[in-house]
Amino acid sequence: MLKIIKLSCVASLFFAVALDVSLYAQEAQDSTATAITNKNKTIKGILVKGVVKSAKTKTALSGINIAVEGFSAVITNDDGSFEIKVPNLEALLKISGENFQTKVYALRRQESGIEIFLNEPNYNQAYQVANTAAGDQMQYNNTNAASVVNFSKDQWSNPINESVGGFLQGKVAGLNTVRNSSTPGAGSYLSLRGFNSLYATNKPLIIVDGMIYDDEDYGSGIIPNNVSSPLSNLDVKDIEDITVIKDGSSLYGTKGANGVIKITTIRPTELSTKIDFTMYGGVNQTPDQLPLLGSDAFRTHLSQLEATRGFSQQQIAALPYMNDEIGSAGYFKYHNNTNWQDQVFKQTTSQNYFLKIRGGDEIAKFGLSVGYMDSKGIVDQTNNKRYSTRLNAALKLTDRLSVDANLSFINNVQEQWDQGFAYKTSPMYLALTKSPFFAINDINDLGEISPNLSDVDDFNVSNPNAILTNGFGKNNNYRFFGNLKFKYALNKAWDINTILGLTLNKERETFFIPDLGVADIVLNTAIGNNRSGSEVQQYNSLFTDTYANYFKKFNNDHNLDVRFGIRTQNNKSESDLGLGYNSSTDDFTMVGAGSNLLRQVGGALGEWNWLNIYGSADYNYRNKYFLTTSYAVDGSSRFGDKISNGNDKYALMTSITGAWLVSSEGFMKNVKSIDYLKLRASFGHSGNDDIGNFTAQKYYESQNLLGMQGLVRGNIGNPNLQWETVKKFNLGADLGVFNERINASLDVFSNKTDNMIVYQTISNLSGFDDVVSNSASMRTIGADLSLNARVFKSADFTFDFGLNISRYKNEIQSLPNGDILTQFAGATYLTSVGKDANLFYGLKSVGVFSTTAEANAAGLNRRLSNGELVPFTAGDMQFVDKNDDKIIDNNDRMVIGNPNADLLGSFSTNIAYKRFSLQALFNFSLGNDIYNGLRYNLEKMSGYENQSIAVANRWRAEEQQTDMPKAVWGDPMGNAEFSNRWIEDGSYLRLKTLVLGYDFKVNDMNYIKYIKLYATANNLLTFTKYLGYDPEFSATSSIFGQGTDIGLAPQFTSIQLGLRLGL
Repeated sequence: MLKIIKLSCVASLFFAVALDVSLYAQEAQDSTATAITNKNKTIKGILVKGVVKSAKTKTALSGINIAVEGFSAVITNDDGSFEIKVPNLEALLKISGENFQTKVYALRRQESGIEIFLNEPNYNQAYQVANTAAGDQMQYNNTNAASVVNFSKDQWSNPINESVGGFLQGKVAGLNTVRNSSTPGAGSYLSLRGFNSLYATNKPLIIVDGMIYDDEDYGSGIIPNNVSSPLSNLDVKDIEDITVIKDGSSLYGTKGANGVIKITTIRPTELSTKIDFTMYGGVNQTPDQLPLLGSDAFRTHLSQLEATRGFSQQQIAALPYMNDEIGSAGYFKYHNNTNWQDQVFKQTTSQNYFLKIRGGDEIAKFGLSVGYMDSKGIVDQTNNKRYSTRLNAALKLTDRLSVDANLSFINNVQEQWDQGFAYKTSPMYLALTKSPFFAINDINDLGEISPNLSDVDDFNVSNPNAILTNGFGKNNNYRFFGNLKFKYALNKAWDINTILGLTLNKERETFFIPDLGVADIVLNTAIGNNRSGSEVQQYNSLFTDTYANYFKKFNNDHNLDVRFGIRTQNNKSESDLGLGYNSSTDDFTMVGAGSNLLRQVGGALGEWNWLNIYGSADYNYRNKYFLTTSYAVDGSSRFGDKISNGNDKYALMTSITGAWLVSSEGFMKNVKSIDYLKLRASFGHSGNDDIGNFTAQKYYESQNLLGMQGLVRGNIGNPNLQWETVKKFNLGADLGVFNERINASLDVFSNKTDNMIVYQTISNLSGFDDVVSNSASMRTIGADLSLNARVFKSADFTFDFGLNISRYKNEIQSLPNGDILTQFAGATYLTSVGKDANLFYGLKSVGVFSTTAEANAAGLNRRLSNGELVPFTAGDMQFVDKNDDKIIDNNDRMVIGNPNADLLGSFSTNIAYKRFSLQALFNFSLGNDIYNGLRYNLEKMSGYENQSIAVANRWRAEEQQTDMPKAVWGDPMGNAEFSNRWIEDGSYLRLKTLVLGYDFKVNDMNYIKYIKLYATANNLLTFTKYLGYDPEFSATSSIFGQGTDIGLAPQFTSIQLGLRLGL
């Protein structure tokens, strides 16, 4: 492999130098005078004539720059006309002007009568600059399937997004962005074109300012069902642009399997000082509440439930919470009607301030920003405060040597509570399941309310107010992320660059759950009342990227751009935690205050290294025919040392992409309606190295037994373990018609994953059930469509419409041990050859037996844990007996749903009238199923938890027609078992953002460049049949768990007012 690496580097260098020499000689021989000459000489070439106009007003534009790169340049006259000499009639004109988007125009053999229309900045995706894997490149010339998203002062809706995930949602076809929950700082689940792995990561690679931005949470997390997303710490207002690369560039080797998201922050390009200040604040509305039983209805429900336990009516009436006699002991304790959702959900506020300064001179330029965010959640006392600062600088040390610095520091503080199915400690879950007839505070027999919070109730259900008042949960994160880039220009063709980057991340998470008002937990040797925890996570990374660039233009026809280099990344992570129980009182909240005998400690260490040697060559002929080849050779400490491909620990990834700019051809001369048409194709290999730091190795762990320390085997190891390989094929087309009134991009793709890691069953004699191996394969196919249209335009009014749609479908092609069944939060997922991955797998119900005769005729039975067969009776669920053995059990399970959507996307409108603008963004998901685990807990009717009002329609009498079974204590017949009863259509259409803005006229105020006011509504409308709080959520970063609703904080409506000021 070392020979391959050496040959790769030498070949790249030889190719560039040889081509330089040979084509230079050809250029000297072919003296078609096409070079720029000095002022005393005449530029030879062909003279072409035309005019430049505004696309919006049709008026001529003066002072517009027009150039043929490396040949000639002119400026339009007062009437917008121009004359320019070109080397040939297939040349590209580059047109640029202040307050207009730079564009290129293909002559198509035209010499006169040329009309060129310019639009406002960022109007057309084709002319935006993409930050590709091989460097900056205009989308017009790009061969990859890529999308560019810009942040500018002209886009109203951008300032209101608190996270990168929120900023990207709905803006890129194929990029699925799902908010984890509404907890401030929770971030989003990102996936690009579906998924390519079962157990490795499916997140795209994040690159910020040329450096890998690690978005993983390396700690176990001691506050259940909360996510700490480092990417959500990045302030969106620091971003200049984002490029999303979807297809098969191999330059990132074993880290690029899931696509790449490249983020560029503040570019220090200004010579004069410019100041940008943004501030906004708003109100967050509480979500619509789930309809639950009130006190009287819940008491009736309990009466019927107690009867199924064998209690007589007299015994039930004697229960203290069933006694309705005023003045009886405990009457006031049990006769309230508390809405616990009102106690947990609160209307809150948010505020955000951001200051950005750019300036400098010819030698040194800078961009400086500081920001403060205070975002409160709708669950009481959840909050996220972020303090950020960034300094980006560009220094020109000599004519050849320059240094760029990109430095940022962020402190992010989150206040959060247990979420999801933390049955005893999640305030939100308790607000749904705690009986409404209990009160928040203690009440004596005279009905006098005490200031003291009530303790755990008779049903052993915690008081959510006790947790909110006397407990806490906090996550404090510090992150330094920065790099220095050195660039040395050897000559006009060659330059050498080095990036040195450092990431320092430290996170401390603490919590305390009080004794008063909270149900005890059972430990191994004791009962735990109050409890506390502290965890410290650290992640450090050193990143380097050294590369050489070579660029040459030959005869104004051939363009060659070569890059080759080497990247390294050294990573270390550490997590240390302690859990304490039973401190003397709730006033002592530290881990050290708990019982010494019950204290628990734990932690984890991680260390892994990555080497990436890469190269690429971009060639185009007359900017019509494009070809790009690239390769990467990767080494990683994660790989096994006996990989089956010749004992070679290095991964070789290659790719080739090409494009044909059809619209630049001479035969398109008379097709005036088509402004540009480009056909693209790509094929490449990329990899996924998320296989575990030590999974390939044998190692031992320490273990304590009866006070004695010892070693036990921690992993059996697999020396053949390697990266997953994804083969990507993409066909695409980009089209602009009718003076770019309509612009579209369409891509179809196929991703094939080989060497996919799975848990392969091994002999029990090894002491382990399975081992991680590269033994599976999967294919994902799909299509993306992006469409933008200027529906109406005039001097004062424009109406734009945008649409992004994507569809993907995956299929498991091979597994080593047959079907995989995965459990998550009560749901079972099936992964089987020939089917989609992670399908819902359970019983299928077809209704409720309305009569005893109907149940007897079906003859279905359940086998209890003691082996007894018990028949289903009237009021029980009727399940499909798949194998016709008259016994309902796991053998009757079948596919009952698919959490993957049939169609994902968004559409947007942008209406501008004079200085007013109105923007709307809708996002949607169609055809995905959701396991409503929250509804399962609110309709299972088997215990003392409060239930949904839907259970009022439960079966109670013979011949009653209903879809709700009878209430039975403990549910012995499994009526609430995982089945299609809990699977719902998760399709939705949401008005994600609505922004009304006004741009003040500032022509007479030289010191003020712009003043913008805006009002924003988020999550204003949601159209869905889903019965839960919110159809958009992500409970885990694994694909096994997507589509399962465990009751995370739902997204909410917020109204914000903001100001943006430029000086």
